Amino acid sequence: MIRFAQTEQRKSPIASSRFPTFALLAGTLLATFWAAGPAAAQTAPVPTTREEIQRERLEDRLQTQGEAVAVEEGAVERAPCPLADPQFADIRFTFTGANFTGLDAIGTDIVAPAYADLIGQELPVAAICGIRDRAGTILRQQGYLAAVQVPAQSVDGGVVRFDAVLARMSAVQVRGEAGPSGKALQRYIDRLTNQPVFNIDEAERYLLLARDIPGLDVRLVLQPAAREDGAQPGDVVGVFNVTRTPFYSDANIQNYGSKSVGRFGGLMRMRFNGITGMGDETILSAYATADTSEQVVLQASHEFRVGGDGLKFGAGFTRAWSQPDFAGPDPFESDTTITSVYASYPFKRSQAANLYGAVGLDVIDQQTDFSGTPLSEDQLRVAYARLDFNSIDEASLRGANGYSGLEPRFGLAGSLEVRQGLDILGASDDCGPASSGYVACAVPGFVPISRLDGDPTGLSIRGEARVDFRPTPLWKLSVAPRFQYSPDALLGFEQVSGGNYTAGRGFDPGAVIGDSGYGGQVEVAYGSLLPETPGGNAFQPYAFFDLMAVSTKNVPGDPQTISSVGGGLRANIGQRLYLDIFGAAPLERAPFQAERGDFRVLVNLTIQLAPWFR
Repeated sequence: MIRFAQTEQRKSPIASSRFPTFALLAGTLLATFWAAGPAAAQTAPVPTTREEIQRERLEDRLQTQGEAVAVEEGAVERAPCPLADPQFADIRFTFTGANFTGLDAIGTDIVAPAYADLIGQELPVAAICGIRDRAGTILRQQGYLAAVQVPAQSVDGGVVRFDAVLARMSAVQVRGEAGPSGKALQRYIDRLTNQPVFNIDEAERYLLLARDIPGLDVRLVLQPAAREDGAQPGDVVGVFNVTRTPFYSDANIQNYGSKSVGRFGGLMRMRFNGITGMGDETILSAYATADTSEQVVLQASHEFRVGGDGLKFGAGFTRAWSQPDFAGPDPFESDTTITSVYASYPFKRSQAANLYGAVGLDVIDQQTDFSGTPLSEDQLRVAYARLDFNSIDEASLRGANGYSGLEPRFGLAGSLEVRQGLDILGASDDCGPASSGYVACAVPGFVPISRLDGDPTGLSIRGEARVDFRPTPLWKLSVAPRFQYSPDALLGFEQVSGGNYTAGRGFDPGAVIGDSGYGGQVEVAYGSLLPETPGGNAFQPYAFFDLMAVSTKNVPGDPQTISSVGGGLRANIGQRLYLDIFGAAPLERAPFQAERGDFRVLVNLTIQLAPWFR
């Protein structure tokens, strides 16, 4: 993913004769922060954290999910086995091998385990039915829709002939309207029809990729082709049922923010699907605190698909303004602009496991002003590579023992990302070594970076995961670890933080912030969030423990740690509203707090506005 952030370029105050006093004030402020040492410098006004700006990850629990493949009974005929009739019970023969026809497309070795251990034995003729059934089971376990038959024959030399019939998609029907994304859908359909035989496991990837096209719900049903139309045994018709939703809109309200930036905030998001016909999605969103003078975040993004194998390209733009509210005048103002470009590819796509890769570039500009005078400016150009993965157990996919694909017995998801700052596209320079007194940032008229020992080309490795285990369908234990490691002194946007948006519920966002860190969340929950009836309600109470510890290069006394406990209730109301309300109690005071924070009641409400009815 590449993000380009371009803040408005401002002349240095010294370069303009109108602002000499302000320039001296900015330099004096930064010098004062650093004079007390690196630790004090970290308490200087830090640009808004990454988590407070990147609001695009709205709750997606309201999105529907459906089965990828539905195979109608009778798609492949399976005949009874006459040799199992009791009248043949006394007939025996010495079995020396099997000859399977109809498997030219996949090879006969695949069915060898069905009979290999029987070669050389004297068997009743009914054993031929067992070989037939085991071969059919093997083929179906490998994803083939198959029937194995025993034709009339004379068993000479103990070799038995079997005829295998494998399903082939000989025709396609598309029911429903795919709209402008029809061409993108057709590319995935072509991948299925070009297969010599139909394999569910291979088809699953392209069916799920088709369902990934924004605004499309695609289901496949296989039906036997009509013999009167000249169909051959095994020919099936693929019926693609398509439902299109061109527009989604949702809203989110929560009170996770800090007191200075604003506790309550609201986000509105609109998603336009299939505007260009390239399997594309355009997202526009706006976030603001209750007092819009404290924080506003505007975002726009667009992504599209290329080819028939899931490759995506995208770009995004974010603009954020923040003016923390302090007692008396509010002199500090932060202005952030981010532009991103990225490409992603699904290396594995299935219902049970997925692996996605992404590469991109973030271009980030953050400027902090004091009373209208530029105090610091960070210009970061960060390239990254990321892997995202998730998996659930196969038995839950089949609905075994009351589990489901949405609430499995075991589920795992996570991501691993490497980020490298680059000295390109006007990136900020560092201030030089501490031994020189950071002389590069002491030039008259120069607006320095927000951290005098910071490295705009720093490296960081970050990861997060979530493991869910349900010993019973109603009890769930979740562990969500996260970490970041960096050998460098990072600027604020690239640092790891703890608080309400990450780990450390009950603490303000950015209560702890550093170059490296670790922590996570542990939860115990009871109940299902899937309503028992369409349009019904579901509730899930839970309890949690959060911890986050961070370390900052060149700052003594690390790690700085926060932790909290609490509990709450999640609710799914009619598949339209998702509510999470909980209480959180900090277990210690955050750094630079005079005392431990109070117990807080936090609310996160997501509402699907369009389409309202489904």
